[in-house]
Amino acid sequence: MSLLEKAKQVVKESKKKNEPKKKLSEMDQLLKDPEVKKTARYLVKHMSQTEAREKLNEILEEAGRLPVMKSGRVRKITYARFKELLPKPRKKRGA
Repeated sequence: MSLLEKAKQVVKESKKKNEPKKKLSEMDQLLKDPEVKKTARYLVKHMSQTEAREKLNEILEEAGRLPVMKSGRVRKITYARFKELLPKPRKKRGA
C-alpha cells in the first residue's frame, strides 16, 4: 500500500469518528445573539461602558434571558464579556 493510500485511509477513519460539537454555554449563546450585540452597541454610543453594561444586565434580567446558577443567583455579564460584544476599533490608514 502506498503512502497516499494509507493517508486516504487515515482520513476516512478520522471522518467516521467525527466527534460531536461541544454545546455552547447559556452565557455564550446569549453573547452570540445579534439582538444582544446591537443593544450593547447602542447603549455604549449613548453612555459610558460601565453604565451601558449595568443597563444591559438590567434589561436582560427583566426579560429573563440571563442564565441562573445552581445557587439561584443570576449570572451577569462581566466587563470582559461585555467588551466582546463591542466592535473592534478600526485601524487608521497611513499612520
